[in-house]
Amino acid sequence: MPALFNYILTPTSKDEVLLDRPLPLSHRHPKHWIHITAENEEKLMFLFQKHDIHQLTIEDILNPNSRIKLEIFPNYIFFVFRGFHFERNQLTQKNFNFILTPNQIISLTLDYRDSIGDIIDQWKVNNKILARGYEFVVHKILDIETDHTLAITQKIEERIEHFEDQIFGNAKSLDISNVYSLRASLLSIKKGMLQNKEVLEDLEKIKNSFFSDEADAFFRDVRDHSLRILELVDSNIESISSALEAHIAISTRKTNEIMKILTIMTAIMLPMSLVAGIYGMNFRHMPTLEWEYGFISALCGMGFLGILMLLYFRIKRWY
Repeated sequence: MPALFNYILTPTSKDEVLLDRPLPLSHRHPKHWIHITAENEEKLMFLFQKHDIHQLTIEDILNPNSRIKLEIFPNYIFFVFRGFHFERNQLTQKNFNFILTPNQIISLTLDYRDSIGDIIDQWKVNNKILARGYEFVVHKILDIETDHTLAITQKIEERIEHFEDQIFGNAKSLDISNVYSLRASLLSIKKGMLQNKEVLEDLEKIKNSFFSDEADAFFRDVRDHSLRILELVDSNIESISSALEAHIAISTRKTNEIMKILTIMTAIMLPMSLVAGIYGMNFRHMPTLEWEYGFISALCGMGFLGILMLLYFRIKRWY
């Protein structure tokens, strides 16, 4: 995985970007795609000398937590799309930055991204995408990332189903913190996909200026996938809430059963303790104190009281 991944691509060529000179303007080449791994503000300002890129755009590119948005400037359109990576129950959010001009698309990321790297590595096959128009390069990247997010959501759904099986299978140990972590991941995906959908809708409004009518259906497809993810996320969040409620209900029921048993045992032992307490008093003259069968009769009396209590609880259906 290269640290820097910088290319300029046309339908017939793939060349590495020379970082010691500014990026070329679109009117000097046919429609082309430039991908840049953003290093720092100074380097980006140098590369964009000819493009008149706003300082705030540079700041948004270099900020990994920049808000998902679309902004229109006099000479270009800038938008941010968010992708997700899920590993070891940890969700990582990664922004994809795009600068659109009439004949040029510039994509910028803070590190290597598989979705872009795979397209560029197989450019002899994928160059047909750019030949149709650079909007199809944008669609390809967004489509891959959206499908990847869908796969993440489905993976989380499988883990939720496993958690539900553990609950109703009376598993002795449940990692509740893991479930709350999955719920937080789903909420992050939901927030990101809602904003991504808004960006796609904004792109559709301006498509006449930069995108062909042919690409419209492809972007609608990405938006439909986003809606499917949102529906799946909402369903999974509801499943987690229901599973947690079921877990709490089952745990409460088990606790109540234990408390019921302990209460019954305490109630049965109470009259026995009363008898033992009476005969434990230090008085010289007590009934059956000197009787040779007094001890056995006391034990039998306490046992009889215990059985009587059990029968009473049974008649009342308290257990």
